[in-house]
Amino acid sequence: MNHNLALRLLADQMGWDDATFQEQLTNLKLMVDYKYDAYQGFQPASRFYVALLGFLSQFSDPQERDTIYAFIRDKLIFVSQREMHHLVSLLMPIIERDMRARVAKELGIPLYEAWTAETARQRIKLMKRRTLYVGVSDGARVDVFRRFNEGEVSNEQVVATNEISATKWANLAEELEKDLAKMKVTADRKFERVCLIDDFSGSGSSFVKKKDVKKWGGKINRFVEAATAGNMLTGHCVLHVHHYLMSEKAIGHIESSMAEFTQDHPQFSALTTCSYQLPKSVVISDNYTNQDLVGLIRKCYDEDICDEHTGPDIWYGYKSGGLPLILEHNTPNNSIALLWAASKPDAQKHRMRSLFPRRKRHSSDA
Repeated sequence: MNHNLALRLLADQMGWDDATFQEQLTNLKLMVDYKYDAYQGFQPASRFYVALLGFLSQFSDPQERDTIYAFIRDKLIFVSQREMHHLVSLLMPIIERDMRARVAKELGIPLYEAWTAETARQRIKLMKRRTLYVGVSDGARVDVFRRFNEGEVSNEQVVATNEISATKWANLAEELEKDLAKMKVTADRKFERVCLIDDFSGSGSSFVKKKDVKKWGGKINRFVEAATAGNMLTGHCVLHVHHYLMSEKAIGHIESSMAEFTQDHPQFSALTTCSYQLPKSVVISDNYTNQDLVGLIRKCYDEDICDEHTGPDIWYGYKSGGLPLILEHNTPNNSIALLWAASKPDAQKHRMRSLFPRRKRHSSDA
């Protein structure tokens, strides 16, 4: 759709006079051109303006349209590809700081000497090579991570999935042994540190969870079981869980769960970090300051959007995440349902129209 036509239709839909239209035009056009049109969930030849016009049409009351438009304009968080790549670039400095702190403690030296003491420098060099980087989903962007750390991280210590085959484990061990020989150090061909990487976590429940008193589930457990069976990790291995973007709820869940996990698996120690933590103030709940928005979220909710993966009552998103968050490649289901959910064609009650259509990772269809 032609931008000028779309804007004129939007002005008519919102009931803007010429002065208001000109006031809104600049900021909206900037965000659409710079971010929103790049959303990968739009169908071919479809862009944000078309989605916005359809989205706003579900609100019959002009006051409701004003409320939701103000929310989109002022509170929506859209993480672009460039911004996500910047978050990827912050991972290695976080890893190096922790390595230096651990080496300083190990050698009994002040932290600042970890930059200058030759024994510390050699120990850090060994630790770097005996670190395995594991992308636990396609959002981990391990290709981008490699490019940012060319010369620092070899291709033989980065894998794009946490479900590693026996053949791949053997190859990783063989390449590690070759590099240890080149470094002229005597050490087991095992990894003493594993960095498990993902792009975003809103609840942390899929990463680590305890199924019952004796059994663990989640991505971390699947990796540990496979690595332990292959005898590829040292007895003091650090499990470093890193997300480029996290909510406060996710950090709390993963930190507490990993602490319990390492109690059950004392051969490991745990570290949880992120490139950026979303502030608690962005979370929308029943106590949110804008009660008009809260009312709309509850009013415009179709319970039929739920399935066995999300559970019921997800107007604030999965696990009541309450986030106003959009990632360029997809919308997390921890975001409020109003942004991403679409009702079935035969919806009997309110028919939800998505602003940023979400691609599900799971399917409830048999």
